[in-house]
Amino acid sequence: MPSFSGHHQACSNHNPCAHSLSSIDSIVRLPYKRAMGDEKMRFNQMLEALMAFVDAINASHSKGVRFGTDIRIHPAEIHTIAAIGMNQGVSLTRLAENLKISKPTLSERIKILVGKGLVEKRKNPEDRKAVTLWLTPEGKKADQHHTLHHEELYATFRQYFGEESSQKIDLFTRSFQELMLFGKDADGHD
Repeated sequence: MPSFSGHHQACSNHNPCAHSLSSIDSIVRLPYKRAMGDEKMRFNQMLEALMAFVDAINASHSKGVRFGTDIRIHPAEIHTIAAIGMNQGVSLTRLAENLKISKPTLSERIKILVGKGLVEKRKNPEDRKAVTLWLTPEGKKADQHHTLHHEELYATFRQYFGEESSQKIDLFTRSFQELMLFGKDADGHD
């Protein structure tokens, strides 16, 4: 067991460093493992892995992606563009329902997308108070490149997991859905 008495021994082939990364890792984790038990330790490792995965995705998109345009587009924006692309002429209310976000949040996002020249608002000919949402040519280009991006991700996923791809898709989908439910319950949200 490493000593914390302040005495430091030199590292050599015959005397490996007592403070190596693996030693430090075991020193730090051992008390938690003893106090928590193996299942709780694995639970924390799962949470750390999940957070690292989320952080990696967020980092890769933090400055936005161009999706075949000269405009930086953030994840929430491109998914709004994709939703409009699947239903050109959709109302703000219907789109907010489809995306499961509030109308004020969506209105703010649409304002940004209109400003970027990716979406346009048109008056509804049947109800002059209502507006419909349409992709501009640049918005359509971004939507197409986003679709290609997902196709490339799928191809990479299939290549990585091979014959197990279908089972992994089902497993990850169930796991992520269950984690979402767990997260809502754990945080006390509806």
